[in-house]
Formats: sequence, C-alpha cells, structure tokens
Amino acid sequence: NWFRRHVLHTNRDKQDWTFKEVLIGLYNHFVNAATMQEAHEAFRTAVYDARMGIQTFYEELIGHAQNMAVYLDEFTIWETFLDGILAEMHHALICDDNLSPEVNAVTEFLVYAIKYEQSAHTAMHYDQHSSRHAQGHHQSLKVGTFLAKHSEME
Repeated sequence: NWFRRHVLHTNRDKQDWTFKEVLIGLYNHFVNAATMQEAHEAFRTAVYDARMGIQTFYEELIGHAQNMAVYLDEFTIWETFLDGILAEMHHALICDDNLSPEVNAVTEFLVYAIKYEQSAHTAMHYDQHSSRHAQGHHQSLKVGTFLAKHSEME
C-alpha cells in the first residue's frame, strides 16, 4: 500500500525515486522503535528448548540480534547463549570441554553444545532401550576395576 501510494501512483507527491530512497522510505514506514524493542526483548528472554535443539536456540538468538538497530557484540551473544542453556550443559562446556569466553567464540560453544546434546540423546536412547537396564539387571562396572582385570589378563 505505501509503495503503491508513494512510488507508483500517478498523483504521488514525489515523481522520481531512486532505489535507495525507496528502500529508506519502506524502512521508515515499516520498521519502528517498537519493533527494535521487541527484537531486544525476544533476544533477552530466549531460552533453550530441548525439543527444538541447541542449533535452533542459537539461530533464534542470532535472528533476534539481526533484527536490532545495532547488532550486538560477541560477548553479549555468548552471555545470553550460556544463560539460556541448561545448567548441566553450561557446566559441561566450561568444565569438561574447557571453553572460555575469553578464548573461544560463541560458535565454538555451539559446536560443543551440539556434541553434548547428541551425546545426551544417544545415552538416553540406550538407557531407555537397554533390555538389561529395563529389567533391573544392569550391573555397574567401575572403570578402574575393569582396567585392572584387563591388564592382569595381558
């Protein structure tokens, strides 16, 4: 409607438009401060949903950041990413995988978070489908005992 009335209509106020002027006019008409605030609020309140996955959560954050007037810095994205994921995953990325915001980019955190998520899905699958585990016959075997017996046999 705006485009037709202001750019195409025969009785328009401005007769000659450049491509850049049309884009700026469309932007000014459709994008407003409320839209930017909504993007910021959506970014700030986004959280990880295990059903959707970590990649979707990351893409959601980046999508909201791109909808803001000023793109966020890497640290803010990293901080929101870590605040939005599960505490167990957060702990594993920092403690087990030795990741640090001072050294690693948010995309590196994402790669390790995807691996964590895949491992968790695999473990849950085998826990649920193990016949010994399901029947209560699951025998825990300590790694140290196993290694000690294995080295005695060699």
